[in-house]
Amino acid sequence: AAGNWQQHSPYWVHLRNWEVPKFDIQPDATSEWVEVGSTMDSLFHGQWSWTGNGQYKAEFALKNPAGEMDIINTFTGTGDLMLAADGNTRYSRRLRTQDEILFEMMAFLKKQPVHGKAPTLTSIHVDTFKPSADPKHAAAVSEFRQMYGFDHADGSVVSLGDEIALPSPGGATTDTDFRDWLESRGMTPADIDPAAGNDWSKITYNPAGHLKNTKAALFYWSNRYRHHFGIQGIKKRTEDILDGNPNAKVGANFSPHYPNHHMYLGEVYKWVNVFRDGGMNMPWSEDYIWQVALGTQQMNGINLDLFRAGLRGKPHLKIMYYVMAHSPGNTPRSWRRQFYTALGHGMKLVNLFEFQPVYVAYTENHSSDPEMYATLLRTFRELGLYEDITQAGHNMPAEAGLWFSETSDIWGDTYGSFAAAKRAFYIAIRHQQIPLDFVTERDAIDGTLSEYKVLYLADAHVSGPASAKIAAWVDAGGYLMATAGAGMFDELNRPNKVMRQLLGVDQTVLDAPGSQVTYIKQDLPFADPIDTVTIDIGFLDGEKRDDKLPVIGVRSRIRVSNGMVNGRFADGSPAIVTKQTGKGQSLYCAFLTGLSYFKPAIPLRPVDRSSNDAGMNHFLPTQFDSNAAAIIGLPAAAITRPVVCSNPLVDTTVIESKHGIVIPLINWTPNPIKGLRVAVAIETRIADVTLASGAELKTTVEDGRRTYTFDIDTADVLILR
Repeated sequence: AAGNWQQHSPYWVHLRNWEVPKFDIQPDATSEWVEVGSTMDSLFHGQWSWTGNGQYKAEFALKNPAGEMDIINTFTGTGDLMLAADGNTRYSRRLRTQDEILFEMMAFLKKQPVHGKAPTLTSIHVDTFKPSADPKHAAAVSEFRQMYGFDHADGSVVSLGDEIALPSPGGATTDTDFRDWLESRGMTPADIDPAAGNDWSKITYNPAGHLKNTKAALFYWSNRYRHHFGIQGIKKRTEDILDGNPNAKVGANFSPHYPNHHMYLGEVYKWVNVFRDGGMNMPWSEDYIWQVALGTQQMNGINLDLFRAGLRGKPHLKIMYYVMAHSPGNTPRSWRRQFYTALGHGMKLVNLFEFQPVYVAYTENHSSDPEMYATLLRTFRELGLYEDITQAGHNMPAEAGLWFSETSDIWGDTYGSFAAAKRAFYIAIRHQQIPLDFVTERDAIDGTLSEYKVLYLADAHVSGPASAKIAAWVDAGGYLMATAGAGMFDELNRPNKVMRQLLGVDQTVLDAPGSQVTYIKQDLPFADPIDTVTIDIGFLDGEKRDDKLPVIGVRSRIRVSNGMVNGRFADGSPAIVTKQTGKGQSLYCAFLTGLSYFKPAIPLRPVDRSSNDAGMNHFLPTQFDSNAAAIIGLPAAAITRPVVCSNPLVDTTVIESKHGIVIPLINWTPNPIKGLRVAVAIETRIADVTLASGAELKTTVEDGRRTYTFDIDTADVLILR
């Protein structure tokens, strides 16, 4: 009997209500030809399963133009017959057993040039080929896993779910628990609602958004309690697991796609504080960014940098990350960039999810392109050369920080164009080739901010306590850069006097007259500038800049109180304001500099989801606005750059350990780069320098820095020992 054709068509849209053919064949007898093609699905390749209860000889044929049967394959065996079939079998004229899929893959892989060695220290979690009853196939499965280094996961990972939310308050004691929590923070009923006086019974938990304009304190503190409750709820589950297994790595895969206004800008309480507070001990997310028209796949680094912020002060904990080799969908070149991005931004546990072709895969997330297998083999064997450094090492501390906060999350500061602008801002900062950390309210309040020279701020709401700390930090020598509307309000949505004084501006209105940008690749080409900015002569480099900066989506109308105007909108009103405060300074841009930076880089093209590097979902922007880049780079002038590439679109990080240093290099341009120069200024004794790929490099000394010159395709790793 023929079972269902399993090929995982999108959303399982195809009805499988066809009649199942069945045969009763007597010993030594042969049936007539029976039509079975109607049980196949022609959308894509798949698994064609036949069940049987005895020995068989099964001949499959196609009818030729003369009406004769051309046999395409014959199978003999006992019991079930598990076939791998093509959606276009009529033309491919090919049928294979599912065991043959692995045999063919191994033959292909053994022809690939190999360099390096299989990893043994890095846990690689994967669902892949499973051995059949055939000893030959079982041996091939074992060889395949050893080839990639797949057999070193220690079984200590415990999942609390996939794409989960944290628990929320509910039940009869919610109001009492909320009040107790507020009292524990030294608050009074009047702090939450002035009308309550000293009567706690008038305070009830309510995080609903409609209270923003009427009961701001109740709205704010209810959401802060919701965050606290969620962390403590998940922490209890984690502690129960650790009581039975102290070595467990407890996590849950967080989707970076939800909620939509937080896409690839995860909420601080969930992506940072839950790990700082022991809610879980293993951050975990995924890299489906190659499906989304955000702007560039490089934005995937935001997820990992949030997790690194969550593990601040906990160097023994490890980040697990899905690096999806799904094909069709992802491409080998895109996967390699994503792998090295994840590695460079903190991943130590690798998760491929499913890594087997559609002919044997369980889910729709299969990997069916042989070139993807060759790319992963090359990449993992490179990993084997330096994993002792990455597993024991940590990212070099940064001197610049990008601000994230619970207060901003609660007030929804990523609405409209602000989420896209912050992601774009992140990329523009990364292109300045400076190490970058994410800094939160807690870091400001506990003094960690003092470790940084520069702080980039894109969020409208900054709490009073954090604002005071930022102001003191600037006074002591820090450099603060803020974009449109940033820092203008406090945690209760009141004008933030401290930040407005610090920035030297007073916002009168936040103007958003044009179309907004949610997805940069999709929306930015259609978003006409709502204004332009002319930069004052001498502000950037002493030369007149004739090009005007495009203003996209949002414009902050401001009065300058005690700052200096360095750029103006088309009507002459202030657009760029700088101010000295003590030993430090601030820079306020009354527009979204990130979107200005990206505007010329995104062509007007259909936003397709192809499996080709030329598709818009895989498109890599390169033609960024140089004026926006110069402005964003002003604070970075005081930053020590440990690594500088001759092409700033090659992203680098530095991972240090007692075993040496690795510098992942990711080429975020679509084409290979010949003669890339990488200048390294790291104070350490280096005896040996190699590239993970095995490519040749030339070493020189330029301006006191060791400079390495080599060719790079998509990504590589500089290994210093």
